Amino acid sequence: MVGVISDRTSKFSCLAKALIRSGYQDFYLGLARELATILGVEYIIIAKIDSANGAVHEAQTIAAIGHQQALDNFVYPLQGTPCETVPEREMCSYENAVTKLFPSDVLLADLAIESYVGMPILTSDGTKLGLIAAMSTRAWQVSSEDSEILQIAAAQVGAELELAHNRSHIQSLTYEDSVTGLPNAAHLNDLLAKRDDIAAVVLLDIRRFKDFNDLYGYREGDLLLNAVAARLRSRLNEHELVTRFSNDEFAIALSNSSSRSAADTAQALRSWFGEPLRCGVRDLNVDIRLGLSQRDDTYQSHGELLRQASIALAEAKRNDTPVVAYARNMVETLEYRQTIYDRLIVALRTDQLRLHYQPVFDLDSGELFGAEALCRWHDPQLGWIGPNIFIPVAEERGLMNELGLWVLRAAAKQLRSWREQGLPFHGKLSVNISNRQLEPDDVIETFMECLDEVTPSQLVLELTESSIMRAPEHNIRQINRLKELGFRWALDDFGTGYSSLAYLTRLNVDVIKIDRSFIAKIPGNTNDEMLVRTLVAMAKTMNMVLVGEGIEQPQQLAMLRELGCHLGQGYHLGRPVCAEEFADTWLKKR
Repeated sequence: MVGVISDRTSKFSCLAKALIRSGYQDFYLGLARELATILGVEYIIIAKIDSANGAVHEAQTIAAIGHQQALDNFVYPLQGTPCETVPEREMCSYENAVTKLFPSDVLLADLAIESYVGMPILTSDGTKLGLIAAMSTRAWQVSSEDSEILQIAAAQVGAELELAHNRSHIQSLTYEDSVTGLPNAAHLNDLLAKRDDIAAVVLLDIRRFKDFNDLYGYREGDLLLNAVAARLRSRLNEHELVTRFSNDEFAIALSNSSSRSAADTAQALRSWFGEPLRCGVRDLNVDIRLGLSQRDDTYQSHGELLRQASIALAEAKRNDTPVVAYARNMVETLEYRQTIYDRLIVALRTDQLRLHYQPVFDLDSGELFGAEALCRWHDPQLGWIGPNIFIPVAEERGLMNELGLWVLRAAAKQLRSWREQGLPFHGKLSVNISNRQLEPDDVIETFMECLDEVTPSQLVLELTESSIMRAPEHNIRQINRLKELGFRWALDDFGTGYSSLAYLTRLNVDVIKIDRSFIAKIPGNTNDEMLVRTLVAMAKTMNMVLVGEGIEQPQQLAMLRELGCHLGQGYHLGRPVCAEEFADTWLKKR
């Protein structure tokens, strides 16, 4: 029989001794033991309740005492038990014969319980979190003091559970991605900092995720992210932690216990995402890019492993390569590209860029038809930097709109300058533009401000086939608005993108420029010769002008003339030169 503390002061003193342990690991167990002593009962249970859809189904003990000994925690079904009858805000009490009142409660029968008192555990807003149950093998009438003690104990337990819940919620917000439910980048960083058994990191990027969002909306984008997360969850094992690393990137951290290497995991990922994803009502084919980083014999901090995977992924995206493993020389490349970016901003804003002009000829007459304006850059520190280097950097870093508008202004300014020198340019000057320049609604006003009293009919706007097909409807709409002002436009690098010959009727194009890769293979390649023949016939039918780019051999020129191509340009006919040399060579002869 448990001894009973009869003195009120002693009871509350013992309770206070237990309550000051709040926050400690042994708080719940210590409180249960003190309550058993204070109340003079054999059994105390402190339990959380599980509510699903508003219905209470079971209790999970967080502390259980029997005859002053700690009992193993257990799950306790509530149906048919006195615990089920504990009210939302008040104590319930069964002074005797409780086992007979609840014959289906096996626990009461096993412990030979005679009396039962239950006190609800509430949050600060009155939500029921659990209960404290005091049980005795003898009949027991609860005094007002005992009721007050249970109420105080339940209040403290409620505060402790609510605090733990809030901590858990905060941790969930901090370490869990709200869209997919996966751990997030902060969780991954903490994991890598605490564990030394992470052997590799694989970063996965969803290609063209922004295009998907723009096309279908952000809700559909979230569905796609969830579908990707679900596939990763279902295929990876317990030694491969998947996290949502950023907007369209996922990270997989491989421990030493993983049966797969980073390369094996990459191969598996490509295979898994070769299968369509179910996304809402759509089956989608998702293209991915992967960057790998493997821990080696040299020291690599957790941050270094992630950084290397990120560098590898950037290389994969830049080169449009499915999988790239980190290599040390990538850092040098990244640093160089950063330097190019920094210097390019300076060049753009201090007028260091220049335009060179490559002549375009009528292949029948051999007369000058026009020219293409090509951007060139000589940096004071780095020397000549090719467009094959700085154009991709401008595209990646969001400078294409600014660069494209600079080219348009400089070309218009040069046409005006030649006119004022008495060297009018009678042909068409082609200017390369980016699809980024077509995105704003005020494209008409912006382009017209760049013309410097030059008429739009003197300019041909060139847009690559792949660029226009990124947002064809919008781009076609903008180009048609510009055409109404007098601009002509050319489809550049035709044959390398996604459009079909049938789609050209919708593009309403004036000029088609055959990509140099096809010109390089003629004469001699039957397929490419047939393509050029087809384009010539189609251009005549559709009243389009056909331009052969990259003519570097007399045989290529002869073949294009034989096939009936209208215009041509290339090193064999004339290299790009500065404005002064172009005027001296071509304009002063006229």
